[in-house]
Amino acid sequence: MQTDKITVTSLGIGTEEALDVTSKFAAYAGLDKKQALRIRLLTEETLGMVSAIAGDFGAEFWLENTDDCVCRLHLEARTLMDSDKRKDLVNVATDKKNAAYKGFMGKVRELIENSRYSIDDMGKLGSQYGGDYVMYSNMGMIDMETASLGSALYTWSLERYKDSIEEKSDKSEALEEAWDELEKSIVASIADDVRVSVYGDKVELIIEKRSF
Repeated sequence: MQTDKITVTSLGIGTEEALDVTSKFAAYAGLDKKQALRIRLLTEETLGMVSAIAGDFGAEFWLENTDDCVCRLHLEARTLMDSDKRKDLVNVATDKKNAAYKGFMGKVRELIENSRYSIDDMGKLGSQYGGDYVMYSNMGMIDMETASLGSALYTWSLERYKDSIEEKSDKSEALEEAWDELEKSIVASIADDVRVSVYGDKVELIIEKRSF
């Protein structure tokens, strides 16, 4: 089952409709009260992140479930813009640095925002760091396996992020902060995976719940 796609914006447009669709989705999928609450919390966190994104941001939101009972929340937006628009977004994002990217979903927001005005710079990260993965901001790994200069695909995954943290043997302040953010995050606690992917002029967030 896949719900209708709802347009949601940083100005709050579509918020109530998206929450209503989430409730109907939970009922149709046969989720009990606790399961439905978890899906609603994931939607609320996603919409809260959208409202914090710099500039006039709009995206399509929908939910789906599979035959093997996997539930996914999708948020998809186009990133293509002219150079003047990109400069405007850079300025807006700079102005909003006072509301820094705090917490897990704040950093997910950073990935989505940066895909809108610095995707070309992201494409340079592969050659800068080398290997199959690159370090991006404070969020861990972006998968570079399928990246190319002509058609770049970048995917950051919560699962890989957790793995990269677990593999580190040091007890640095930054590592402790990363774990603290994950432990305090509603999304990181409920979701089985969170992926942010950039492909061409599209950025997509998928929050996946595989089991309850």
